[in-house]
Amino acid sequence: MQKLALPLYECLPGMIVAESIRNLKNGVVYVSENQELTAEIIENLRNLHCSEVSIYVNSWDTVWKIPKETLETYENCTDKVKPLLQQIASGQNIDLEAFKSIRSNILNDFKDNFKVIGCINLVKYADQYTYTHSINVALLSMLIGKWMKYGENMIESLLLAGLLHDIGKMKINASILNKPDKLSENEFEEIRKHPRYAYELLQYRSDISIDVKVGILMHHERIDGSGYPYSVYNENINDIAKVLAVADVYDAMMSERPYKKKHSPFDVMQLMQEGAFGKLDTKILLTFLTNVANYYVGVYVLLSTGEIGQVVAINPTCVYRPIIKIKDKYVDLFVEKNINIIEVT
Repeated sequence: MQKLALPLYECLPGMIVAESIRNLKNGVVYVSENQELTAEIIENLRNLHCSEVSIYVNSWDTVWKIPKETLETYENCTDKVKPLLQQIASGQNIDLEAFKSIRSNILNDFKDNFKVIGCINLVKYADQYTYTHSINVALLSMLIGKWMKYGENMIESLLLAGLLHDIGKMKINASILNKPDKLSENEFEEIRKHPRYAYELLQYRSDISIDVKVGILMHHERIDGSGYPYSVYNENINDIAKVLAVADVYDAMMSERPYKKKHSPFDVMQLMQEGAFGKLDTKILLTFLTNVANYYVGVYVLLSTGEIGQVVAINPTCVYRPIIKIKDKYVDLFVEKNINIIEVT
């Protein structure tokens, strides 16, 4: 874990001390290594005229402010989704009421956007991807709905569509879904059928709207006609599908999979802004990137120069090249094109 020397006035409760703080004259240890800073400890260090503390970078909760109960709620949602998807895989009927109950839990418990982004950034196990991905796409779709200023009914539809968008994969052999190597052409074609499989599972259900069904069917369509399963263009893709597409791509890139390592958030934002422009709905994509980038202000990053700095401002025209504070200097990555973010530390 990366270490960083911070001025005492920048230290916050919850940070983890990386090197013991001691009296240099008599060797008395004031704060031991790996101890968590509290408001009282910081005040004591101030009274002892301590000017600097070595802490582990991003080892505290102040960036995301995720309370224990929120983490438990997130894990509970994942735990509830898992058996529901497994039931579908075994050929049982979809328990739509159970999915709607999870939607209600999310609406009630995830009103704070910081909590949502924090949960999306949690380290997850690759073999749990299918289950966490369903929750994450639902959460991200809800956020996009808010940022697009959609009404309550639309946000509820987006949440349900996010939870259900990949149920078609439950009809695909697990050996293909979890294959660590590159898929064969036939295997890839089978994967591409999952939106149709999902629609077939839902098409005769009267307790789910046609907009949600079509949104799930089309969440891999692209506005330039390059998507699947029907290669339709912009005007023929509904808004639910367009939102799902952005949420799905972001979480897939942010997650570690059997065949790839996860990207940093800034890599993902660059890939989406450059690589997906013209494929994902422009207004939805830019609204999402502009808003989500602001939640990374305050995180520490490792730069290609070997330096560690803190993100202090987001450039709205190029969200993946923010302004970084390194000790007492500021580096604008939009200007300094030769410096890149290697990872969030």
